[in-house]
Amino acid sequence: MSGPVPPPLPAEILTSGPLRVAEEWIDLYGHMNMARYVALFDEVGYALQERWGLGESYTRETRMGLFVVDVAISYRRELTAGTPLTLALRLLEADDKRLVCLMELRRGDDGTLAATMEQLSIHADLTTRRVVPFAPPAARRLRTLAEHHAGLPLPDGFRRRLRCRPPAD
Repeated sequence: MSGPVPPPLPAEILTSGPLRVAEEWIDLYGHMNMARYVALFDEVGYALQERWGLGESYTRETRMGLFVVDVAISYRRELTAGTPLTLALRLLEADDKRLVCLMELRRGDDGTLAATMEQLSIHADLTTRRVVPFAPPAARRLRTLAEHHAGLPLPDGFRRRLRCRPPAD
């Protein structure tokens, strides 16, 4: 017996609603602290993954989730208090147990790319704390989404650093 068929994944790059650099995110140098970039990528990216069926609802229902195992961050533009922002999420690669996502943080006023974070995550059973495969329908849907996103242009100057599997030597 199989469960209900999940709805198709949104094929577009997922984008957050409007965000703004908060005063408390500003460091001694008068710009957004590097740790806040990471926190923003984590918090907003996690919320956006809900639209892929991998967010909080998925974790609560299945006791499965994504563990981040590697990140590559590029800080491209200084951000100051009050700057409007948007965050976009796309899937660069997926296999039966792993995902590589790219998050882009852009200024909301002129679209300038402020930072990117490439993230490699593994699918884990939260009870056993072990890596487990996605359910086959989910794995197929994620691979299809990654293939679709692969055809979309990447940000200027972006160079991939993470892969689901390291390249063969």
